[in-house]
This record gives sequence, C-alpha cells and structure tokens, in this order.
Amino acid sequence: MDGGAAGLELSTLRLEQSGRVLTARVDDPPFNYLTTTMQRDFIRLVEAVEHDDSVGAVVVTGARPGRFITHADIARISEHSDGVPEISHAVAQNLFRSVRAMTGWAGERLIARSSLSGLLSITQFHHMALRLMYSPAVWIAAVNGPCGGGGLEMSVFFDLRVSADRDAGFGLPELSVGLNTALGGQRLAQLVGPSRALEMMLEARFYSPQEALELGLVNRVVPAEDLLDTVQRMAERYASRPRKVVARQKRIFNDAQSISARASLNQEATAALMNFTSPTTQAAMRRWVQMQEGTDGDSVFLTQPEPWIEGTALDMNVTVRGPEPS
Repeated sequence: MDGGAAGLELSTLRLEQSGRVLTARVDDPPFNYLTTTMQRDFIRLVEAVEHDDSVGAVVVTGARPGRFITHADIARISEHSDGVPEISHAVAQNLFRSVRAMTGWAGERLIARSSLSGLLSITQFHHMALRLMYSPAVWIAAVNGPCGGGGLEMSVFFDLRVSADRDAGFGLPELSVGLNTALGGQRLAQLVGPSRALEMMLEARFYSPQEALELGLVNRVVPAEDLLDTVQRMAERYASRPRKVVARQKRIFNDAQSISARASLNQEATAALMNFTSPTTQAAMRRWVQMQEGTDGDSVFLTQPEPWIEGTALDMNVTVRGPEPS
C-alpha cells in the first residue's frame, strides 16, 4: 500500500507517523460520535497497521480539545431501528449466522444494500476488535474527552488507556435507553470484574478519570496538558519491541480467558440486535432524540444526564408492550 498505514485517506481519522509511532486523531466534529463511517475508518486502519511493519505502536486521541469518542450515534440507531418488528433470541442468532456466512467482497456488497446492513456493520466491527487483540502493534488510547458507550467498548480492546486528568470521562449509558453492549461488555468485565462492570452500566453516568483509574479501566491519569506527549513517549518505547513477539504475547494473554472472545462477541451481538428491535428501546431512543432536539446536538448523556442516571427519562418497565421474547 502506498505510504503504508499513514498514507490512508480516512474521513474521520487524521493520521501522522513519527518513527515507529502512528498517531490517529479522531476528527468528526462537533461531537465525535461513533458513526458507521468512523467504524469503517477504524477497520481500515487496524487492517493496514497489521500489514505495516514500520508501525510498532498506535496512539488514538481526539483531534479537538475535550472530545475523544463520545458514544455511538443514538439518533442514527433510533432512525434505523424505529418501527422494526421485535424479534426473538433465536431469530437474532440466525440472522447473525446468515450475515457471517456471507463473507467476501461480493457477499458484503449484497448485504450492504439490504435491510441487514446494520448487522454487517456490527460483524465487521467485531472482526476489527479481534484483530486489535492480536495486532503486532501496541494500541494506546489517549483519552482527552468523553469516552462512552461504543467509544468505551472499542477502547477496552486497546492494549492501554491513558486519561487526561480533566475533560475525560468514562461511561456505559446503554441500559438507560434499553440497550446492551454490542462490542466490549465482555472485555470490560475482564478488566474490572463483572460486578463493577454491571455497576457502571446500572449507574449510567460518566466516571471521572480518577474513578476509572481506581477501577482498573485506565492504566494511568496524567495532566491534560501533558497527555499526548506522555502517551507518545510511552509509544516510542513500546514501538521498539519486536512486532511478532508482541503479537504472540498479546495472544497468550487474551486467549487465557475461559470463554473465547468470538463466542462472547456473538453473545453481545445477539443481545444488541434483540434490543434494537424492542419497542421499549425504540421508545427510549426516541425520547433521547427528543431531548436533543432544539440543542446544539451535543450528547444528552452529557448535557442532561440526570434523567438517564436516575431512570426518570422514560419508565421502560411500563413502556414494554406485552411479554419480552425468550
């Protein structure tokens, strides 16, 4: 590939390589939501780094002060899921099996033009997460702003997370709008323990950098003005390690879990699809979008967090129409 990984032209990531360190600045103003376009950009970057021997470490940070990857674009999810009939666990599993079976360029193009395009996006992102776990490069998140939902789920597949002491925050507000994690819940539980991971989701708030450090979610907290310099110095050191040996060691650590990452991702994907089609979740996401209307478009989880933390934005136990499918 011309120019290696640093030569990629991506819509939401600005790339710059110095020595063996590649810095990727997330730049999708104004709020750095995790969109389908950003997902595709990360997929391309991870694949390119895997084949670029000149990259020993990758630093991912927000291009703009106070913004990392806020969370998934809930308005977009709501738009695509609203009105879709509710489906059962068995149907969700079968749909994902069908999408995964249609691998290859031709199959993916066909799915991308169908109503299953959202499932394709999830399965492609799962593939990226698995490649991150076994990448020969060291991936470090330099968190300089809100890191929530899908942004946090992706960051837990990085090898290290370093947070600024201000502006940064870490949260999983999915449950407050009736969603499960679709990518990184099982990985988070491995990092901080199942009980604390569940508590984070039940709280539905953004945790401070110090709280994240105490949980074991981040490796260290540094002054905001020193964040990028500190992480890039770390990356320079780690990039000197032999890529093949780094990849082998990462595989040793990551394969030590009792359940395979692929099986865990399948579990998460099935739960996510079931929730996307739930009338309760669709109503909650519509409520989120309503609260965002008339504002500058920033995340409601940041501008109006209390109703979602307290569970008063919508009584989702009342909104459910009929029994939930088994």
